Amino acid sequence: MKIQRVKRGRNHWYIDLDTGQKFDGVTTITGNGLPKPALLNWAGEATAEYAVDHWNDLTKLSTSERLKKIKGGRYEKRDAAAAKGTEVHKLAERLAAGEKVTVPDHLTGYVQSCVRFLDDFDLRQVHTEAVVYSETQRHVGTLDLIGDVLLPDMPEYDHIGRRDDGYSRGLFDWKTTKSGIFGDVALQLSPYRFSEYLITGDGDVIDMPDVDFCAGIHLRPDGTYGFVPLECGEDQYRDFLYVKEVARIVGSLRDLVGEPIVPPTASTYVLAKADETEEVPF
Repeated sequence: MKIQRVKRGRNHWYIDLDTGQKFDGVTTITGNGLPKPALLNWAGEATAEYAVDHWNDLTKLSTSERLKKIKGGRYEKRDAAAAKGTEVHKLAERLAAGEKVTVPDHLTGYVQSCVRFLDDFDLRQVHTEAVVYSETQRHVGTLDLIGDVLLPDMPEYDHIGRRDDGYSRGLFDWKTTKSGIFGDVALQLSPYRFSEYLITGDGDVIDMPDVDFCAGIHLRPDGTYGFVPLECGEDQYRDFLYVKEVARIVGSLRDLVGEPIVPPTASTYVLAKADETEEVPF
C-alpha cells in the first residue's frame, strides 16, 4: 500500500496510490458501524434549542421556510462545533510543537487549557497529525498526537510503562466536545495503536511506534482540561474490526436491492365496475 491523504475543504479521505482504491478513515468507519443512541437525544435537543433561540426570526418566515430552517438548525450547530474543534486542534498541534500562536478571543479558554496540560505533564511531541495504516486489516486514519509525558509517581499509574528517562509515551486525541471523553474514543485510538505503519511529516513510511498507553485530552472553554486514560488493547482492536465489518455491511445494503420486475406481457384481466343493484354473493 502507498497511502495518500486527500483533503477537499473540510472533508478528507485516503487513497491507495498502488491500486487507486479509496479508503474511509477510522473515524468514518466507527461513525457508520457503531450505534450511537445519544445522537438521537442530541438531535432532538439541538433542534428544540435552535427553534427557541431563533424564535423571533422564525416567526417572520413563511411556514415552509420556517420548517426548513428548524429541520436544518441542528446541522448549523454541529458544523459550528466541528469548525471550532478543527481550529482548536490546529492551535494545539502548534503549541505541542513549541510554536507561538495568536489566539482568537472565542478560543482563549481552550488554548489556556491546552497550555496548562502541556506544562503540567511536560509533554514532548514525537509525531503529530500523522497518517497511520494497516496493510493486513486495510484501515487508515490520522492520529492527533504521539508524545512523551511525565506521569505522577502514584500506584494507580504503575501499570503504565516508563522509559529510561522516566517519561511514558502515549497516543493522544484532542477533544473539545461538551460531553467529554466517551468509550468510542477507545475504538478510534485502538486501530491507530495497532496500525503497522506511520507516515512522518517528511513523507517517510516507518514502523508504527510502540506506545505505553492511550488517552483522550478534553480541552474545555473555561481553561481546564481532563486527561483521561483509555483501554486500547487487543480486545478493543478486535471490537473495532467487528465495527468495521458492520460499517461495510451498512454501506453495501443498497447493493442488495434490485430493480422492480416488469411483467413479460400485458395483463389479460379487465376490471369492470359492478352493477350497484346486483347482489354480490358472500
